[in-house]
Amino acid sequence: MKLSSKVADLFCASRDRREFNAALKQQYDSLYRLAYAWCHQPAVAQDLVQETMLKALESRKDLNSLQHLSAWLTKIMRNQFLDEMRFNRRWEWADESEIDEHHCSHCNESELIKKQRNESLYVAISKLPFEQREAILLADLQGFSYQEIAEITATPIGTVMSRISRGRERLRGLLKKQDSQPNVVPLRRH
Repeated sequence: MKLSSKVADLFCASRDRREFNAALKQQYDSLYRLAYAWCHQPAVAQDLVQETMLKALESRKDLNSLQHLSAWLTKIMRNQFLDEMRFNRRWEWADESEIDEHHCSHCNESELIKKQRNESLYVAISKLPFEQREAILLADLQGFSYQEIAEITATPIGTVMSRISRGRERLRGLLKKQDSQPNVVPLRRH
C-alpha cells in the first residue's frame, strides 16, 4: 500500500509539472512581445524572458493557480527588468532606423507604409516615461485589467488609471506631431 501511494504522489507531481511547463510555453510569445516593447532590443528581450522562465520554474510553488500565470509571470519579468535597469545603467536604446534596415529594400509600398506607421508608434511609445509606457503596454499590448496592472506594478489602481490616461494622451500628441512632419518616401527617382 505504501508503494502505490508513493507512485500516485509521483504521478500527480509529474502531471502538475507537465501542465505547468506547457502553460509556460504558451506564455513565451506574449512575454517576449512585452519585453521587446520595454527594451527595444531582441537579444535583451530574449534574455529577460528566459530569466523570467527560470525564476518561474524556481518558484512555481508560489503560484496559487494557473489562471493567474500570465500576471504572475509579468510581475516576475517586470521585477527582473527593473533590477537590470538599476544594476546596468549602460542601456543604450537603438535607433529604429538602424534596426533591420536591410528589410526595407524588399518591401512593397503598402508594407513600407505599414512599417513606417509601426516605427512611428514604437518611437512615440519609447518617448513616454517608463511608468506610463509600462501601464499602457500592460493594458493595451498584454490585455491586463487595471486591477491586474495594479498588482503587477504594486501601485494603487487610481495611479494605474492615471498613468494610462495621461500616457495615452501624451502618445496621441506625439503621434500627431509626427504626422504633421512630412514623412514621404520617394519610390522613384526623377
